[in-house]
Amino acid sequence: MVRKVPKEIERENAWKSRKANNPDWKDQCVKARKIGAKKSHKNNRMENGQAKAMGKLSRKFENEVADGLKYELLFLPQSICDRIAIINGKPILIEIKHKGEKLRPKQKQAQELLGDSYMVIER
Repeated sequence: MVRKVPKEIERENAWKSRKANNPDWKDQCVKARKIGAKKSHKNNRMENGQAKAMGKLSRKFENEVADGLKYELLFLPQSICDRIAIINGKPILIEIKHKGEKLRPKQKQAQELLGDSYMVIER
């Protein structure tokens, strides 16, 4: 079970009270998202959805290239580890877990294959 930080609990409670007290909360959320998206692109150089479309094209290209490679095993970094560190010129994959939490199957497989290059930190 993931513990929530007090700030997350506070945000959740504020969100629940906004939903309960305001029947138009969905419309306000949609408007806020659109305004935020417009502000996030400097001087509105990108049209709405353009950044998302660019990301989709990039992932499509990456998948096409990866599918053409010859490999025994292929893992997405986010399914294996949380961080990658360089220690003494050697890459180390780092997975951070709560105490008692177990590695997922792909993480176990990576740990077995990489040995000392795969570090699990429990907090």
